[in-house]
Amino acid sequence: MRMSRGTPDGCFAGGGRARSQQESVDGPKKRIAVMPFDVKVHKAGSIGNGMSDMLADALVNTNRFIVLERQNAKDVMAEQDFGRSGRVKKETAPQIGELEGAQLLIRGAVTVFEPECSAGTLAVIGVKQACVAINMRIIDAKTGRVVNATTVDGSAMTAGVGLTANVPSMALPLGLGGWSKTPMERAIRNCIDSAVQHIVKTGL
Repeated sequence: MRMSRGTPDGCFAGGGRARSQQESVDGPKKRIAVMPFDVKVHKAGSIGNGMSDMLADALVNTNRFIVLERQNAKDVMAEQDFGRSGRVKKETAPQIGELEGAQLLIRGAVTVFEPECSAGTLAVIGVKQACVAINMRIIDAKTGRVVNATTVDGSAMTAGVGLTANVPSMALPLGLGGWSKTPMERAIRNCIDSAVQHIVKTGL
């Protein structure tokens, strides 16, 4: 797998980050769904769900994809069922059978989630920093084929939101809120931004 790297504080060289923000893609947008992330580190809570939520929001922010809800799809289906109950005006009730199918699925696994890492590929030797990494696969929903696989990472030595062009600066989601205003928050955002840039760059 290819590792997508940043500088020690998670910043990437060049203008790719700025260019990808709010650019629309030529031609039809791909329908994409982000599945809940697996967590392969010794961390409790919902960091996987929180990070996949952040990735979905960031992909919407690029204006390049049609992002479909999957983590809370049951809420959409419940509203459709409610529409058939006879308690909703027929002309306003959502119709069953109109949900869109995804063309691409994004699956991920959190493999590094360290508030302090001081050695290895994700850090500058001898310098303490926060480190996050995700193994990510892009899957063709029609065939089930894995069409792209990579590892993306983010790191930070200072607290703050940072200059992530694609990640909305809203509060961290459930499961990640405890890392707010710490270097870990910035590392998480840098990692998600790296994931977005990779997905955009694939041109799928």
